[in-house]
Amino acid sequence: MNKRSKQPCAFRWTKDQRGAVALMMMVIILAVGILIVSTTALIGVDDLEIGFSQEAGGHALLTSESCAEEAMLRLSRNSSYAGGSLAVGESTCTIAVTGAPCGNCTIDVASTRDNFTRNIEVGVTVSGSTVDITNWTEE
Repeated sequence: MNKRSKQPCAFRWTKDQRGAVALMMMVIILAVGILIVSTTALIGVDDLEIGFSQEAGGHALLTSESCAEEAMLRLSRNSSYAGGSLAVGESTCTIAVTGAPCGNCTIDVASTRDNFTRNIEVGVTVSGSTVDITNWTEE
């Protein structure tokens, strides 16, 4: 009797069976590798989208601030300035001044860039060519 016949039936491996086990192990390792790579790629795409949103929102906010400052400059030159639309780079903004001619008035600014909108409301007091900010709210 040889050594092989003494082993229980469950432990008898032929060369073909050992190759099948190795193949299954390779498939499992490959599947885990693909899962890790695809998860890493999806996280990278999400990070890019978040970065784009922050950049576009930041540009919209800077545009709103620029337009609010432009409105205050125009009010210092003409207290009857009522607002309008401005293009600042790739962004646009809309300015509305309530209470004109201005003594105490409110400047509402909305700017948009890449479908992101930022709003600013500025309360000002105009006396001659001097504009004093009484309130600044970003939404």
